Amino acid sequence: MKETLIIILIFGAIFGTCQYLDSKQDPDELGSHFDYSIKCEGGFKYKSLDRGYILMLNSDGTPLKCNQKRY
Repeated sequence: MKETLIIILIFGAIFGTCQYLDSKQDPDELGSHFDYSIKCEGGFKYKSLDRGYILMLNSDGTPLKCNQKRY
C-alpha cells in the first residue's frame, strides 16, 4: 500500500511539473505542446488537435503567417 502511494505521488509530481513548464511556453510557438501542437504548412500556422486542424487567426480575422506573432 505504501509503495503504491509513493508511485502515485511521483507520477503526480511529474505530471504537475510538465503542466507547469508547458504553461510557461509561448502558446504560438511551433512544436509540440501538452495537449496540441503548432504546425506551419503553406505559409500559415495551424493548431493540431485530436479532432483535426484549426487555422490560427489574428485579432482582426486574418490568417496568422508562419513568421509572424499574433496581434
